[in-house]
Amino acid sequence: MMIAECDRVIAAPVDLVWSLISTADGLAERMAVDAVVDLRVGGAIRWVHDNGWTVAGTIREVAPMRRLSYTYGWESGGFPVPLESSTVTIELTANGGATELSVRHEGLTPEMAEQHADGWQMFLRRLAERAERPQPVGDRTHRGGP
Repeated sequence: MMIAECDRVIAAPVDLVWSLISTADGLAERMAVDAVVDLRVGGAIRWVHDNGWTVAGTIREVAPMRRLSYTYGWESGGFPVPLESSTVTIELTANGGATELSVRHEGLTPEMAEQHADGWQMFLRRLAERAERPQPVGDRTHRGGP
């Protein structure tokens, strides 16, 4: 199996970046029209893209402001990555007023690693754009539809 990896330095404090990767509102602001985050080991993480494609997983590790890890798969639409078949780990390192962010997506086929690396790059760009534009992020566990 393969790994998709992406790194980025974001000119924003780690607490803001953490809120954008670990809350339903944060996911909805940068990559989804609906999101659910139950931020605890064993909790659900799920988001629906604007085209209706849905990603879902189970949270495996939560180290606030430092590390978030969850299983990942496509519930509907998307790509041939079955539910619970891969793992995403996001690591944050505070560096002054900036945040170093690393995404490691393991358990993918070579084709899916390439596709997902491209997707993560796009969503990290959106994350940086949002984080570098100061305004508070909500902390609801569900956002969007019913």
